[in-house]
Amino acid sequence: MNEGFFHELHKLGREDELRAKLLIRGVKRILDEKKEETGLKKLLRRRKKSRVQPSAWN
Repeated sequence: MNEGFFHELHKLGREDELRAKLLIRGVKRILDEKKEETGLKKLLRRRKKSRVQPSAWN
């Protein structure tokens, strides 16, 4: 997502209807970008997450 999207979102008030529409468009754009990714990019995006190491409570 680009900075302009977030800037517009921050300018709008919470009760503004345009804010809800803008959020829905942004989520749709993110989903479309994920659909268009190649299999290799999907695999690499999934692999970036760090693993949690279990440890004692005390």
